[in-house]
Amino acid sequence: MDESKKVANPELEKPKEEGEEEDPKPKPKNPLDLLPPSKILLDEWKRLYSNTKTNFREVAIKGFWDMYDPEGYSLWFCDYKYNDENIVSFVTLNKVGGFLQQMDLARKYAFGNMLVIGSQTPFKVKGLWLLRGQEIPQFVIDECYDMELYEWTKVDIYDKTQKERVNRIIEDYEAFEGEPLPDATCFN
Repeated sequence: MDESKKVANPELEKPKEEGEEEDPKPKPKNPLDLLPPSKILLDEWKRLYSNTKTNFREVAIKGFWDMYDPEGYSLWFCDYKYNDENIVSFVTLNKVGGFLQQMDLARKYAFGNMLVIGSQTPFKVKGLWLLRGQEIPQFVIDECYDMELYEWTKVDIYDKTQKERVNRIIEDYEAFEGEPLPDATCFN
């Protein structure tokens, strides 16, 4: 290039000072944002769940199945692998609370309900998760270390027994699988 045609711009030629910020790079898209649109509006379901106070099964559960999109979302049962360690109630509740805190990174893409079951020790911890996509998102597996403490089973929504178990976990106000339900914590 002809030296006489160069435009002097000291800002372009000046090296970056130490500690000086570079232009922010665009944040990479979450792969779940790139999935085709889903007919279920997760926030709409969360509002229905939170605002239904009476006739829960007739309103919220029916509403859930009316909204549910099996192509855009999947349902997962989770069962804590080490229930024999759950001998102190507040420690068990803290485990569940810590897990839900780790799951916060998936709030935009998930709904969950975690149950602490039993009147005597050891308590059982079980849950249900509605997750965007057909698999458990990799970023959740990578970032939520407690995921590995649970056995994850994809729900077969065409199996009546599994579908009823989904309903019972979402309801969370009666005895679950024949045992008292001292605590249920919703992730919404």
